[in-house]
Amino acid sequence: MSHSAFPRATRAALVLCVAVATLSGCATVRQALSPAPRGVPSGRDGWLVYSVHALRFEAPAAWGASGGEQHLTLEAPDGSARMEISTPGTSYADEQACLAGAEEFLKRGAALERVRRHPTRLAGVSAVTLEGDSGGWHVWAYAACDGGTQYQLFFTARSPAAAEAVEAYRTLVQSAKIGGQA
Repeated sequence: MSHSAFPRATRAALVLCVAVATLSGCATVRQALSPAPRGVPSGRDGWLVYSVHALRFEAPAAWGASGGEQHLTLEAPDGSARMEISTPGTSYADEQACLAGAEEFLKRGAALERVRRHPTRLAGVSAVTLEGDSGGWHVWAYAACDGGTQYQLFFTARSPAAAEAVEAYRTLVQSAKIGGQA
């Protein structure tokens, strides 16, 4: 198909969309063009409450936020720690199917060293967790199921993790709630 098959404005819009999508990694074009997510004060000095779908949790106010309602990334100012919280577009028939999907999601961590994986609870619902190391980084990952809705949490920090990163991880896990307030 020749370039003349598309009007110039259509070609320009297509190039812009591809460039934005490429620069934003896995984020959607809408997320890439949206303003950075804003947390709301948590009641704890220096901490904000963020939401991904119905999951609410606390994170440090100083961490940079990007993403949107279905995928949120927070990064420590010095780049030493990062958390990603998302809900995939897939909806599962029930919790059992969701947990099977959670196991598949966590199989991606098989290449890590010193991997530990087990069933648990997160945000008051059934979950599977994984912990391991990779190239000087420590990784914690969860896939939690609220019925057929899956929430994926990924937290990584340079190893050994700084006290601030460990506190952010612990607060994420302890404050996570589905629905209501974190």
